[in-house]
Amino acid sequence: MQEKRRFKSGLRGFTRLYAVQTLYRNQMEGGNLESLIKEAKKEVDVIISENYSVHEIDLNFFIELISNTIQNLNEIDKIIKRHMSKHWSFSRLDRVMQSLIRLGTCELKFLKNIPPTVIFNEYIEIAKAFFEKNDVAFLNGILNTISNESN
Repeated sequence: MQEKRRFKSGLRGFTRLYAVQTLYRNQMEGGNLESLIKEAKKEVDVIISENYSVHEIDLNFFIELISNTIQNLNEIDKIIKRHMSKHWSFSRLDRVMQSLIRLGTCELKFLKNIPPTVIFNEYIEIAKAFFEKNDVAFLNGILNTISNESN
């Protein structure tokens, strides 16, 4: 990501990026919710690029987002899989994309105080740093269909 991203994203945007990085790392290394929260309380390093990182997040929002995502992971994955094409399996997706979709779905379904357009915009901005245009469109499409699903 380029340093100018700093100006496009506020504290919550950096918190979401840190949550993506944390969830990705958790998928790769394992760990438990308590250790993730403890680490975030101790020291935050939101990696923006090789030469730039941020050390401040909205800790309360991070705890709410990561806790809800991990505690509801089975339900979140079921929701996502209902909206995936029959020709794609969720497990085939890149782990960063999985993290983006899971966190976005969590916000849409479990954190009702955030407008869907804000959620779309934030995760699309993060996705642009990692993926090509088609993948970003894929993320947008999945989050849109999940948002439109009645609870």
